[in-house]
Amino acid sequence: MKENNKKRELVLYDFCGTIADFQTGNAFVRYVLKRKGIADNVYEKLRIFLNKIGFIKHFNYIRPKMAINKSLLLYQLKGIHYEELDELAMQYYVEEVRTHLIEKVVNTIGRHSSDSALIILDSAGYAIYLKYFTQEYNIPVLIASDFEYRNGIFTGRVAGRDNYGCEKVKRLREYFGCKEFTSGFSKVTGYSDSYSDKPMLDCCDRVVCVNKGLQPEKWMLDIGADIICY
Repeated sequence: MKENNKKRELVLYDFCGTIADFQTGNAFVRYVLKRKGIADNVYEKLRIFLNKIGFIKHFNYIRPKMAINKSLLLYQLKGIHYEELDELAMQYYVEEVRTHLIEKVVNTIGRHSSDSALIILDSAGYAIYLKYFTQEYNIPVLIASDFEYRNGIFTGRVAGRDNYGCEKVKRLREYFGCKEFTSGFSKVTGYSDSYSDKPMLDCCDRVVCVNKGLQPEKWMLDIGADIICY
């Protein structure tokens, strides 16, 4: 554990569907492709074809952790310099993400901050644009999927594994430097909209699920979560 937090709450947030009301990762790739005028390319045609014939759906069933559709989409950004991607990421955050934040959830960030909780954004989205959210809302820790670069040029791949499912808990353990990272806190609260985050939520004393619409999903009720509907 990095410090003694016995009297401090740890608050874990997912991002896509939890703080923002859409899936931001693939949308970022499409934003960049559109801005650069390269949306119609051979890799996109291949991705669309593989989806059409059902290959990607079948592959995802066999190897769900591979996220092949997401990977094929991301690969289309290969060869772009970091500086250009970073500038586009800032524009994407301002133009697309900031306007789709869920106010009810964003307000909880302010309340937790005023209570001096340690807030961590633990997301499968991409760090290149999520960092602008954490900077704006003074969130001290960002754990997300990072891009891989060689000589400042994007390789079209994420560095390491996509931060999804059990990987979110693994990254938390790496950050704190111990397996039982929750033991040093007075309380652990987790916010998410997705069942895929259950490994992270299982580490929490209190779970808050974010649901679009008035009828929460069954799994949210089954785990006894508090519900934020929007």
